Amino acid sequence: MGNQDVLLDAEVFLRTATRFAAKRSTFDRSAVEALASDIVAGLARVAERGARFENPVIDDGSLAAFCDVLVQPAPDAALDFIRQRRDAGLTRQGVYLGYIGAAARKLGEGWDEGRLSFVEVTVGTGHLYALMRALRAEGPPGGQPYDERRHALFATVPGETHGIGITMAADLFREAGWDIDLQVGRDHDGIVAHVETLQPQIIGLSLSTDHRLQDLIRLVVALRMTVPRAVIGVAPGAELDDAQITEIVDIDLLFHDARTACADLDRLVRLRG
Repeated sequence: MGNQDVLLDAEVFLRTATRFAAKRSTFDRSAVEALASDIVAGLARVAERGARFENPVIDDGSLAAFCDVLVQPAPDAALDFIRQRRDAGLTRQGVYLGYIGAAARKLGEGWDEGRLSFVEVTVGTGHLYALMRALRAEGPPGGQPYDERRHALFATVPGETHGIGITMAADLFREAGWDIDLQVGRDHDGIVAHVETLQPQIIGLSLSTDHRLQDLIRLVVALRMTVPRAVIGVAPGAELDDAQITEIVDIDLLFHDARTACADLDRLVRLRG
């Protein structure tokens, strides 16, 4: 595997793009539109935070060409575009700041001004999000290295009213030597703000009902933009469909009981430490 493949993970890109396409076909227009809005705002904000590290000069024609390939239904064109720029020597931060953040703003402007359709914007934002995920191997601009200590954030999905299961899981993890930051009953913005401050590298979320699946998807997307290198797992309720969750939610692990989850995360910590 070449260095370029390590720094731009095509497998992660295609998997993420496929999952985002599944969201578009599963949920109603308003839910997909809200998710696209979150991505546009989130990626533009990430680029603004990273501006102190590098300020690449990207000409308007190149940025326009990138936006054109982003809105194509097939994801390969966007991946190839960024690969060519990486091959030409553009750094990861250059991709983030010169292309991803700028394109997010351009897509948002095109949407607001009626120059881009709903389908074009949601396809384009999905590809931007997938590119962000594929670039994670280097770590986020100015981001922290992976924390190999046994620390994790556990939280209920916004709107969840049952926190008993995740509270019991947190207690079992603590008995096994983990430091667990337990957040129950927080809303979407509260969880994201908490994560942005503390930068946890392992996050476990509890979902008890499929009525909150959209809330889970929106939260995971926000967390991916806030802590791109974090391991994110979900503990679903017994009646939920595992296949559906893994097909459309951008997560790393499914947890079905605390002891197995503890063993799985211990193994991940050893591998990534």
